[in-house]
Amino acid sequence: MRSRRRHPQVLAVALAVAIAATACGGGSKPAADVVARGERLYATSCLQCHGGPTGGAISDIPPRHGAQGHTWHHADCLLTDIVLDGLPPRPGVPDEQIMPAFRDQLIDAEVDAILTYLKTWWTDEQREAQAEMTAAECGGN
Repeated sequence: MRSRRRHPQVLAVALAVAIAATACGGGSKPAADVVARGERLYATSCLQCHGGPTGGAISDIPPRHGAQGHTWHHADCLLTDIVLDGLPPRPGVPDEQIMPAFRDQLIDAEVDAILTYLKTWWTDEQREAQAEMTAAECGGN
């Protein structure tokens, strides 16, 4: 009869893989209701300018938020500030492509839901890198 003894290293690797597979934004798998809320908010507040999860390139203005875009290169606190406060005009960017402020339309919890939804578009590696950046730049928020 074969032994069913497991090696601790194998268990550690299996646990790490399981945790990584469920991670989104560095934590556990986001609640389906938060993702659904973020999807609804994105559809009403963001989709018209930014499009959906596919298409777009890192240099698009306005940027796409999917894996091909660059949103995942920024920490959550910066993304929240950009959504709430907008971006100032920049040379070479037409006024109609400037990010407006949504502070009067969205609250922090709604921006968090939108970001949670966007993170479902990213690869595991992108979510992990973005979560590390968020922890470093946002004080663990």
